Amino acid sequence: MNLINQVFGIGKLLQERKIRGLFRECRTYDRGPVRGHGSRQIRISARTFLNFASNDYLGLSDHPEIRRALHEGIDRYGGGTGSSPLVTGLTPAHQELSERLRDITGKEDILLFSTGFAANQALIKAFISLNAEIYLDRLSHASMQDMAFHTRKIFRFRHNDAGHLEQRLATGNTPGIIGTEGVFSMDGDLAPLKKLQDLREKFRAPLILDDAHGFGVHGFRGHGTAALLCGGFQNTDIYMGTLSKAAGLSGAFIAGDREFLSFMTNTSREYIYSTMAPAFLAHGILKSLDIIEGDEGEDRRLQLAARIRNFHTAMRELLPEYCPQSETAIQPVIIGNTGILIRVAEELRREGIIAGGMRPPTVPEGTARLRITLTAAHQKQDTDYLAEKLSGIISRIRNSGADSSSTGISP
Repeated sequence: MNLINQVFGIGKLLQERKIRGLFRECRTYDRGPVRGHGSRQIRISARTFLNFASNDYLGLSDHPEIRRALHEGIDRYGGGTGSSPLVTGLTPAHQELSERLRDITGKEDILLFSTGFAANQALIKAFISLNAEIYLDRLSHASMQDMAFHTRKIFRFRHNDAGHLEQRLATGNTPGIIGTEGVFSMDGDLAPLKKLQDLREKFRAPLILDDAHGFGVHGFRGHGTAALLCGGFQNTDIYMGTLSKAAGLSGAFIAGDREFLSFMTNTSREYIYSTMAPAFLAHGILKSLDIIEGDEGEDRRLQLAARIRNFHTAMRELLPEYCPQSETAIQPVIIGNTGILIRVAEELRREGIIAGGMRPPTVPEGTARLRITLTAAHQKQDTDYLAEKLSGIISRIRNSGADSSSTGISP
């Protein structure tokens, strides 16, 4: 037994997680054999699976033009950047990407980050340092909530409940900010952005929008949930978008006014002390943005919408009580019991399907779920096959356990 385990009892803690069905580990896989199909398929141990666990919503991760742009970027800029942007500066690719995102969002400035998690952590920490009261939707992403818990001035309002938020804002004492996701990552529902915008104006509380799952997927030219729901980027004060989902690559950005982002540049440790993402990646993202904003991007958004309709039609026919209500690419199928969820996910795997099994604390107790994510690369036959296999698995589990109460399946 190693010293860390002896001192801190790590083995016992891990065993407890296994008993509760909460133990996690990574698998190694190879990308699917068919190029141009995004993340529709993956290979694990020489077997090909249908992949319903990817956030590659537009199926761009294997796009031939983006692949060419990445190779071109490596030829032009090499591999890594080697340092923080404040040490050696931005490359032309990073500068061009920033300018492009400024044009898209209409904001004064852009900060590039390697991950959305780091971007949100830096963002919330900046407002903590400004002594702000932080009002977060209860289901906001962990990257916002984890950092917000470092202050006593955090207030969580009921999910998508603008009335509850208004009550909390009315009792505030110092300047506050409102934080929400555009598309919520576990439920796939949309934030009531127009109502939040009204509260922003009434209480002069800046609106911070984490649009990780909306940018590129929703709104005119893929401009996200701000364009879809509240009239555009100008009605948010800070906009955080990721480049690892609809854009098919990696990274994130914060868009906002120049003075605030200058303040972050000078104070945010996540920015100051992190090596900038490679320039070849920025070069590839520029091609992703060309596709997202162009006719092909619109075609892919229409394909994704069709797959969502296909899945709902199949689920209403085979498993109506489990049919998700989400209108987005994220389709939660609530199982309820964690142990049963693991069994369902494992049986789907035996049928050649990978679907995300989300367990507490990622989701609230009693709401363990399959988080099915659809992409423009999926085909109707894929969603039909998923619904068919899911129906058979749930029927077998119900029949083996007499009724849903004894198996732990909800509803």
